[in-house]
Amino acid sequence: MPWEPEPGDVIAGRYELEEFLGKGGFAKAYKATDRDTGATVVLKHPNYTESQNDESVIEEYFGKEADSLERIATVGGHENVMDLYDTVRFRDVPFLVVELVEGGLELDNVIDEHGPIEDSEQVRQIGIDLADAMGFLHENEIVYRDLKPENVMLKPDITPTLIDFNTATGFDSTGDPSTGNQGTTILGPFKPREVAEASRTDVRQGPWSDVYSIGKVLLFLLKGSVPKKDGVNPHDFGADCDDYLAEIVERATQSDYRHRYRNATVLRDVLEDKDPSPPATASIRYIQAGKEFSVEPGDTIGREGANGPPASITIEDPQGEYISSIQVQFEREGGEWYLVDRSLNGTFVQQGSGWQRVLCGAGRDRLKEKSEDYMDRHGEEPPESIRVENGDLISLVHPTYGVTFEFQAE
Repeated sequence: MPWEPEPGDVIAGRYELEEFLGKGGFAKAYKATDRDTGATVVLKHPNYTESQNDESVIEEYFGKEADSLERIATVGGHENVMDLYDTVRFRDVPFLVVELVEGGLELDNVIDEHGPIEDSEQVRQIGIDLADAMGFLHENEIVYRDLKPENVMLKPDITPTLIDFNTATGFDSTGDPSTGNQGTTILGPFKPREVAEASRTDVRQGPWSDVYSIGKVLLFLLKGSVPKKDGVNPHDFGADCDDYLAEIVERATQSDYRHRYRNATVLRDVLEDKDPSPPATASIRYIQAGKEFSVEPGDTIGREGANGPPASITIEDPQGEYISSIQVQFEREGGEWYLVDRSLNGTFVQQGSGWQRVLCGAGRDRLKEKSEDYMDRHGEEPPESIRVENGDLISLVHPTYGVTFEFQAE
């Protein structure tokens, strides 16, 4: 049996454990003091002694949380996502050193102590923050999958913070959402059927899965409980809230993923606008394959079969693995459409007679390290995003690569 720490132990000669904070199926958490800085932090370690899971499963999911938090830290983090400060190993036990959410309470404890939140505006703002955090995770190839009240800490100023990332990886990225589900089954009323019934459904898990869970969390805030059913209008469940919010929750929690908001970015936008109507769409025509796809703000294009969570639109890479798992993302601001590169090799957009290279910072750094050309045709650093208009051509990797789309705003 692996060693387990106790309050008073000093981990790795630096972190002094204080009070025990809690446990889950995969980890235990302690409040601790960083002796080097004096800061108060949280130390998490695998729950070897009280979990019903096998030791190998516990270590696998604890490792997934570490991987996700390290990826988040690498890209700068997000104000509504728990920060990772350090990873250490002591007496052959791994530890994560993470942010202590000062004054925070888990959402389920908030509702237990104070009852449902009657102010629609407060619920809307919590929803905006959660959707913005989920959109950030999706942009960085992480799908959370396990959003529920006990995985959200609420600060005194009503700001939510996502915690617990041990189920945030392990997605199949092949095909479209209706062509196979290799994701892990996770039970509970906050999960859509493609997650709760993963072994019995062909619907693939993806960003649309987190949209469902956000909708159910908003219903929980309004009512204090949630039914084990889909497409719930809070008014029908006895909750008193503004009509627009009720309609947004009902749409977000539909059983069929095609009837939900496509991704967390769209959900955030409709909450900000207080308008449940689906957003403006565009279309892209895959010229070489003769296929057409509908695009909403936040949607992505990526390589079919790539490791990590799937893009909204996945395509076969004709030359192997040059197309990234998330190659580009579409955004809409001020009535204009923008293409944002999120790849390692870049994207080209033809506007008029010339091709403009678009390349994200990570891709630029990678090409610099390999001493490869990362400039555009003018000898300048390419932008990370570009406005796109009707008739513009979008080529993944390079104009000669063989994967080109024609953009049309609708």
